[in-house]
Amino acid sequence: MAGHLILLLILLPHLVYNYHCYNQKCWGVADKENVSIKCDLEYNHCKADPQNNNPLCLQHFDTEGIVCGDQCKCEYDYKGEAGCHCPSKYIILLAVLLVGILLSGTSWFIYYRCRGRRNGEHNDEVYSSDI
Repeated sequence: MAGHLILLLILLPHLVYNYHCYNQKCWGVADKENVSIKCDLEYNHCKADPQNNNPLCLQHFDTEGIVCGDQCKCEYDYKGEAGCHCPSKYIILLAVLLVGILLSGTSWFIYYRCRGRRNGEHNDEVYSSDI
């Protein structure tokens, strides 16, 4: 039981803390929709120039990013759009841990149930004197 608590305390910070990923490019509109500029949207925002439709990167405007888990990392596509990449090995590790916890709990249940039978708490045996 103490092992389960220690394992939970080790894994808890990794399950709680998250960080944001932000898009990295601004795109034009209308006839300039294929024109892009580099722009980290963590502290900037995009806007199209109303005169020529070119993209603008304006500073000092905090935008909302994408929430990724602590074990995940940001990846960007060719458009500069942010996305989370979570390696499958963590899902496998979590599954293995859950199976281990279930097996451990089952083992303790069987152990205590058998221990009780040995101590006479659940005496289901029929003796010849009872017949």
